[in-house]
Amino acid sequence: MKRALAQGVLIVIVIAVAFVMMGVIRGMKPEVKAVASERRSVPVVVQRAQPGAHPVTVRGLGEVKPVHQLRVTSEVNGRVVERSDGLAPGGLLRRGDPLIRIDARDVSAQVASQRAALEQASVALADERGRKSVAEYEWQGRSDALADHAREFALRDVHVRSAQANVEAAREQFGRARRDLGRTMVRAPFDAMVTEATVELGQVVSTQTQLATLVAIDRYWVEIAVPVAQLVHLEIPGVNSTGQRGSPARVIHDAGAGVVIEREGYVERLLGQVDARGRMARLLVAVPDPLGTGLYGQVPKVSDAPAAAVPAPRLPLLLGSSVRVELAGQPLVDTTEVPRVALVDDDKVWLVVDGKLTLRAIEVVWRSATTVLARGLAAGEAVVTTPLATPTEGMQVTIEGDSPELIAANQPPAKKL
Repeated sequence: MKRALAQGVLIVIVIAVAFVMMGVIRGMKPEVKAVASERRSVPVVVQRAQPGAHPVTVRGLGEVKPVHQLRVTSEVNGRVVERSDGLAPGGLLRRGDPLIRIDARDVSAQVASQRAALEQASVALADERGRKSVAEYEWQGRSDALADHAREFALRDVHVRSAQANVEAAREQFGRARRDLGRTMVRAPFDAMVTEATVELGQVVSTQTQLATLVAIDRYWVEIAVPVAQLVHLEIPGVNSTGQRGSPARVIHDAGAGVVIEREGYVERLLGQVDARGRMARLLVAVPDPLGTGLYGQVPKVSDAPAAAVPAPRLPLLLGSSVRVELAGQPLVDTTEVPRVALVDDDKVWLVVDGKLTLRAIEVVWRSATTVLARGLAAGEAVVTTPLATPTEGMQVTIEGDSPELIAANQPPAKKL
C-alpha cells in the first residue's frame, strides 16, 4: 500500500516538472511581429513601337534555267573542213563567231548552174518579147475579131507570161543557191555558251545532223513558287505593272565553304498556272549577266551590303544551281515591326502602361522568320519582348531597357561573289 502511494506521488511530480519545463520553453520563444508583404515588380525589356512604312521581302527557292536554248543543225549537206576551237562544252561564243565551215565546192557548182539557168531564162524571155512585137505587127487591125483566148495566143501574151515565170523561178533558185553558199559557214546566232558539241572535223553532215547545243548568256531565268496572297506586294509586268521589269530580286547561291554567289535580277513574268504540288503561284525571275562577264546590263541592287575586305574572283552563276531568291516587295504603311517572341496567341502583345501589363490585340499583316509587321500600335508604346512565365493583366513590372533596333534581313554576313 505504501509502495503504491509512493509511485503515484512520483508520477504526479514528473508531470508537474514537465508542465514547468513547457512553460519555460514557451517563454523563451521569440515573438514574431506581422509585417505587411511588399509586392515585387518583374523586370522586363521592351521595344518602343514605331509605326511607318516597312518594306517586305518575298522569299522563294528555285533552279537556274536558260532563257534561250538552241540545237544547231546544218542547212546544207557536205563535209566539215573547219571547226572552231570554241566549239566545246563550256566554250563562250560571241554573236557571229564561226562554229564550223562545210566544203563549199558542191554548193559553188550549184550556184554556177543556177546562174546559167537564169541567163537562159532571161534570153528566152527576150526572145518571146521580140516574137510578141512581130505578132502584134502582123495582126494589126485584125486581132479584134478573135476571141479573147485566141487573141492571147495570136499575140503571144501567154508565151511572154510563161517566159517571165521561168525567169522568176530561175532567179529564186539562183538566190537560194547563193544563200546555201553562205550557209556553209555556220555561225553563232547570239552570245552563247556551248553545252554540247557533237560534230567533228571531217564529218559529213546533212540538214538533219545536230552540230551543237547553245544557251544564251545575256540572262538566265529562275522559276520560283510563292504564295498567291503575296503577289499583291510585288510588281509584275503585264499584271499590275506596265514596265518590262518588275520588282527587284536578289538571287543567292550558297556554294559552301562560306562562298556565296549573288546576282541581282528582276521579276519578268507570272506563269499562268499554280504549282501542281503546293498550289502556289510561279514567277520567272530574270538574271542579267549570270556569268559575270560585265557585257550585259545590270539592275539596281536590292540593298548595298558591305563588300568583303579582300575581293574574291567573280564566279559565274551556273545552270541547274539551286538558289534562294529574295524579292523586294512594296512597303506596308502604318505598320510596326514586332519580334515573334513578343506575340501572345499569335495576334496579341503585352504592353507596359503605367508600370503594369496590359494585353493588346494587333493585326498581323506580314510574317517573316523572326519578326512580324502589325497594325494597332501607337508610336512610343512599350511592347514587352521578355518571355514571361505567368503574366497577368495588371501585373507590376519594371522596364529594364529597350530592345535594340530590329534588322529585317536577319542574315549573317557572307562572302559574295
